[in-house]
Amino acid sequence: MLFNLSIENVALIKKADINFSEGFSVLTGETGAGKSILIGSVNMLLGERCGKDIIRHNEPYAYVEGLFYVDENIKSELSELDIEPDEDNSLIVSRKLMADGKNICKVGGKTVTVAVLRDIGRNLINVHGQHDNQALLDAKCHISFLDAFCDKGNSALYDKYSEIYEELVNCERELNKFDIDENEKLRKIDILEFEIEEITNANIIVGEEEELKSKRNFVKNKEHFTKNCAGALSILYENDEETAYNLVSQASRLIDKISDESLGELSEKLNEILYSIEDVVGDIRHQLDKINFDDMSLDEIEERLDIIYKLKRKYGDSEEAILTYCEKAQEELDNITFSDSKKAELEKKIKSLRDTAKDYALKLSEARKKNAKIIENEINSQLSELNMAGARFSVLFEETELGKKGIDKVEFLISTNQGEPEKPLIKIISGGELSRIMLAMKNVLTAGDSAGTLIFDEIDTGISGVTAGKVGVKLSEIAGKKQVICVTHLPQIAALSDDHFKISKVTDGDKTNTHIKSLSDEEKVEQIAYMISGDDASPTSIAQAKEMISKKR
Repeated sequence: MLFNLSIENVALIKKADINFSEGFSVLTGETGAGKSILIGSVNMLLGERCGKDIIRHNEPYAYVEGLFYVDENIKSELSELDIEPDEDNSLIVSRKLMADGKNICKVGGKTVTVAVLRDIGRNLINVHGQHDNQALLDAKCHISFLDAFCDKGNSALYDKYSEIYEELVNCERELNKFDIDENEKLRKIDILEFEIEEITNANIIVGEEEELKSKRNFVKNKEHFTKNCAGALSILYENDEETAYNLVSQASRLIDKISDESLGELSEKLNEILYSIEDVVGDIRHQLDKINFDDMSLDEIEERLDIIYKLKRKYGDSEEAILTYCEKAQEELDNITFSDSKKAELEKKIKSLRDTAKDYALKLSEARKKNAKIIENEINSQLSELNMAGARFSVLFEETELGKKGIDKVEFLISTNQGEPEKPLIKIISGGELSRIMLAMKNVLTAGDSAGTLIFDEIDTGISGVTAGKVGVKLSEIAGKKQVICVTHLPQIAALSDDHFKISKVTDGDKTNTHIKSLSDEEKVEQIAYMISGDDASPTSIAQAKEMISKKR
């Protein structure tokens, strides 16, 4: 249930804070006052797509926040996302749209993507607007309406069929890859064999390029390196004349001849210097030996690097990418070379998958037809209560080839008058009839819906008088099971509400603002009287308003 809705900087709304209660709430106001802005704010909160133009002029962002109370079903869905409502089962959902188009969405204090917000939103509020009416006129959407009802008990069956059908489509797509003519096949084999051979003969090793670059740098500096290392070695140890080692040795022997004990520490230090010189000399010799034993010349290194560069230009930007390309090429070559046997295996698998999919599709169709009878009865009962007693609603099934939805083509038919044949909805229904059918369907299909709040916009299109009153009664009945929020122009519907909000547009001279006010009982009477008369409330319209409101009690 939606308990509170806070809106900031959305179109003409500078700031609004609305508290909703359980039951039936209506929103009324003049055309253009901002009722659609309120619905747009709710859709924004539910993760629906919205552009930056929804942001109020000269403001840096638009912000909508909703406080919901959730049931156990929604709590279970949220727990999978590691989101927990508060102890009182309240949940705060918010979305901020920045002027640069970025979104900041939060659910229960946790930042989520717009896509996740949309998935969660579907379980919180079900919004009915003009789009639903348009979908109802599109026969291609009818199977989705039916499945929304069937999913109450058949979601596992539908999911299993979808899984098998998706695998079937993937296998058929794979099979199509084998359908190439013989000349193309031979050409492709030649290309793949050449590429595989070229990469394989190169004996590419991951990390080799960097090692070769390091070795190239080393070889380029070999002469300079050798000259300086040999010079250092000569000065330290291998000189026919005086060396550092000999000079320190002489100094050590001279100190050793002195019998003064105070010079003993000095003698040890000289010996340590000799040991250090020997260590350095060993290291220098090791480096010189390494240079002398390096078996690659600079030309050989450059040639090897050139091979790697050429392969990178053709097959990938790294050694790993080249080797991956080779693996895929080998796999493709194997598929072509052994295509006949692979194709036979794939065809066998496709036949098995198609048979299994057909079995599940038949079970799914049977479940749909069983539920269709229930829907027909329930919707016809609802239509009778909505002043369409002579109407007859039915669901037509036609078997088709296996498809994403199974083997069923579904279309809703209706006869609006006794004795008239049933025809597709788009051919015979008026706006008022369409609104009532949609309301009847919403009442039937949302009975097991997890969303605790239903919002109706444009539900009163094309109706008036007695019919409007019956639609109001039906909305009030639904509000006994779900929270209902309805935008309406009709006093017959508004009079039956539990809470009434008036939406008005006010200009302060510089800017236009939309205000949303919760009406007291007295203000509600005045507003309904105004809706009846279309002018200032008169004693007659006030009396009519009070009479309409009394029918709710």
